[in-house]
Amino acid sequence: MNTTHLQEWQIETLSLMYLTTLSLSLVGSFSVVCVTIIKRHELNQQVKPLVQLGLADFLASALLMATTILNFLSVEVRSNVLLCELGLPLALMFYCVSFLLSILYACESTSASQGWRERTGQEDQSETRRRSSCFSILYACVWLVPLCAYVVYAVTISTSMVDLLPVRFPSDNSNIAAIIPATEYCTSCLLFLHIQGDNCSDVDPAHDISVRGTLFASLLSVLIICTVVYCKLSSWSGQYCESVIFPVEGDSLSRRRLKGAISSAKLIILVITVCWAPALLLISLSFVKQITQEQLFPLYMLQTLLVSLHGLLNSVVYAWRRPNFREAVLGEHLPLLSSRPSYRAFFEESLPTSP
Repeated sequence: MNTTHLQEWQIETLSLMYLTTLSLSLVGSFSVVCVTIIKRHELNQQVKPLVQLGLADFLASALLMATTILNFLSVEVRSNVLLCELGLPLALMFYCVSFLLSILYACESTSASQGWRERTGQEDQSETRRRSSCFSILYACVWLVPLCAYVVYAVTISTSMVDLLPVRFPSDNSNIAAIIPATEYCTSCLLFLHIQGDNCSDVDPAHDISVRGTLFASLLSVLIICTVVYCKLSSWSGQYCESVIFPVEGDSLSRRRLKGAISSAKLIILVITVCWAPALLLISLSFVKQITQEQLFPLYMLQTLLVSLHGLLNSVVYAWRRPNFREAVLGEHLPLLSSRPSYRAFFEESLPTSP
């Protein structure tokens, strides 16, 4: 029997991959949230962005895992496709929040490292307050805009539901199995599984195409922004680190820490790009009717692995990889330049403390 959609064993393989790797992301993001809250006094102003980043990654991984578990439940439970239709987009919404938070945090921490040494006294305090207020508004928008988009999606999908299986049949009944997928496939819940016009979508075709177009445009925009930010960070790092910017403490340690700050910010952007580039390619190929899902199974496996590891890699890059985060957790504080009270200790990618 010729089929174009993924087979039952392939869906089960992808589901097991999701559950295995998502559990690692859950542990990584949950550890960041817990440690940041417990050590909030040592981390100072970094508490707010770190908690938000960890929470967004945790919620995204938890929802994606919950929808994947549906594939191992009975057909009666899986037949309620609304659970999948609302659960997966909600997980994508939190991933979108995580994208925006990561980019914003990379820009904020790099901006703090770039400018605070060039200002002193009242000018420094005023600039810190202004920048803090600006980033607070941006952090609020990062949560509200994707949430509003999800609400619009949830409302539109509730008004565009149609029958789960199509009612059109081919004239040659011998090929019906190749055109209409099995019920097990149609009730399977995996990320990007039903984006290729598989004849078992429970929404009208126009809505289905608009969702695919929105996913493609969103991922493409995020990856373009990540590329631009990465290039700007690289350019600034080359110009800033080569200039004479350390008139007092112009030693190799200070330069190493500044380079480490830029490196961490660039890695945050790189994680997003690497983890979601296969997903963008998969959505792009879904518009090509000549390519079947079975042919895309290796790409599905790569996309499953990288997307589900996004939370774990994120937690390593913006938290556990950074020396100042580990020092705060372990209680090992190094009093840099303690004999000169007019200078502040420069921790890798630390945000400025409140005046």
